[in-house]
Amino acid sequence: MRQLKQHLQWAICATTCALSAAVLVACGGGGSAGSGSTSQTTTSTTPGASIASVDGTITGFGSVIIDGQRFDDSVAKVAFANNADTQTAGTLGDLHTGMHVQGELKDGVLQNLVVNFALVGTVGAVDTTAGTLTVFGQTIKTTTTGQLPTVFDGFSALSQLAVGDLVKVSGTVASDGSITATRIERKAKDGTEVFRLSGAVQAVDTTAKTFTLVGNSSVTVSYADAKLLPTGAVIENGKLVSVVATAAPTTTGGKNVLTASVVEVKARKLADSSDTTVGGPISDFQSLSSLRIGDVVVDASAATLKEGTVAADVVNGAQAQAHGTVKDGAMKADWLRVFKNDTAIKALLVGQVTDYVSLANFTLRGTVVDGSAAKFTKGTAADVAAGAWVQVTGQLTSAGVKATEIAVQPPPADTVQRLSGAISGVDLTAHSLTLLGTTVKWTDTTKLNFNVTNVTALANGLTVTVEGTYSATTGVFTATSINVTSTPGAVKTIGFSGVAFNVTADSLQVGSYTVQLTANTALQPTGTKLADIVNGSRLSIKATVTGTDGNVKLTALTIELQKPEKDASGNDYVYLGGLIGDFVSSASFTVGGQKVDASASTVKFIDGDATKLANGVKVEIKGSVKDGVLVATQVHFMPG
Repeated sequence: MRQLKQHLQWAICATTCALSAAVLVACGGGGSAGSGSTSQTTTSTTPGASIASVDGTITGFGSVIIDGQRFDDSVAKVAFANNADTQTAGTLGDLHTGMHVQGELKDGVLQNLVVNFALVGTVGAVDTTAGTLTVFGQTIKTTTTGQLPTVFDGFSALSQLAVGDLVKVSGTVASDGSITATRIERKAKDGTEVFRLSGAVQAVDTTAKTFTLVGNSSVTVSYADAKLLPTGAVIENGKLVSVVATAAPTTTGGKNVLTASVVEVKARKLADSSDTTVGGPISDFQSLSSLRIGDVVVDASAATLKEGTVAADVVNGAQAQAHGTVKDGAMKADWLRVFKNDTAIKALLVGQVTDYVSLANFTLRGTVVDGSAAKFTKGTAADVAAGAWVQVTGQLTSAGVKATEIAVQPPPADTVQRLSGAISGVDLTAHSLTLLGTTVKWTDTTKLNFNVTNVTALANGLTVTVEGTYSATTGVFTATSINVTSTPGAVKTIGFSGVAFNVTADSLQVGSYTVQLTANTALQPTGTKLADIVNGSRLSIKATVTGTDGNVKLTALTIELQKPEKDASGNDYVYLGGLIGDFVSSASFTVGGQKVDASASTVKFIDGDATKLANGVKVEIKGSVKDGVLVATQVHFMPG
């Protein structure tokens, strides 16, 4: 879909490792490492099907939300392009805010979603004042304001990055060769890195088979032994390329040389379609009939300007979205909108809360939410806890989402569900109580656990697990069983996954959580030492939660270091974390929207067995993606 034009801004699809729908962005806590190049989304040719495409930045989940527009992801297949000519299957839980994605839709439903990195390399310099860093000679620009601030993963501020750190960057490459990042991930080095540079070619030497990239004369690319894609491609000045290498640049003959294994010439174009949506910054603006959004040439001369947009808003650098017909790689737009303060791109997250520390610090669809200043349009702050169904609207930040509105929602209707948490509003006469903002009623046939001899023992503040069914007609959850799990004052334990940073002998950070380490913290797998856990390591943590909302302390009980592993087919294992939903059997359930099959007799269960699988149960799953389904090899039951 890339079309060359030197001195124009152009967008490279961005990605990360980890694509959720569990997160839907676990990830629900999960996420896997994927690295990538750009690959064109294959367009279905099924007769009678309505084919469309979308290109933009992920701004939320609960289905996948791209540039504020929600897309059904119920059958979506996710892929990361590890090299220019190969892709690695991912999960919906690997998707995260800030990723730039290209998707194919059929009859309005996402079929395929491809994510890529614009750049992968090691940090050479950091300028915290300018908000920039340099990677392999290429300048990366960040922003903490505007419609799409840069999302940081594995660090919370540029000052925490160090020279030599490995980063993966999603974003837009400008005509001067710099990248405006929508997402930057810090990763631990493990020897399997695939490096990447992207930009416009200059200073081609066809005899020596070398070139440099616009804005990056400090690194010379050698393509003498590289595979050129597509077949028959020719390296020429001005052409946009993506360079893949298995080793970092080295000094040769007085030059800093990156030896390319693959060079992909960006001759790709969006498939012809009468229903395409593109989003990104405007560049190369000449007039409404000649501009570019992301890397797509757009003619908006006959377009309707939507949501208060006027012609004066259509300027270089403005964040915009357009819809129309694509032919030969260019779009004839039927509508266009520029995002402004009053039509801002809103972050939207819909799903179950997975990791709750406080109202200012909880996780929804793999995204950290600060709801401390949010207005509740339904329910109250007391209803928000692990397992609660909520809808969050807010603004993207470098750390996640700052919520402006929160609506507590009921559980799915007419299916067996499991609710857990502290109860309130206990009315023994009416046989009712409130749990996670939902009215729960019991009957004489409701089963009680052995700690409760009769329902008169139920009292406000007790922590319970309730199983039953919610009726949308009555607005009541009818319990078939009530299990009292703890009493007020008991130490709470939670489990979560993420990328470590600010690692010391006494503590580390994962996302928005600061975790204390003690002599009793168990490191896994066997033989793991604290020295093995470095900035960028992916960890799975169980921790106790003590203190109040204003002063919460997390103390690690166990820390599992997740190292790259491959399945029997040589594919990387992926990890997915979150709450089980849509449970039919061990062979058919979802985690944050991602379909999972854990029915194989060889599946390893940790802290439980297959009989423990049920809606609302928190798990972390390890497995391989086959035809859009995560086939589990390990299921780890996690505390809430």
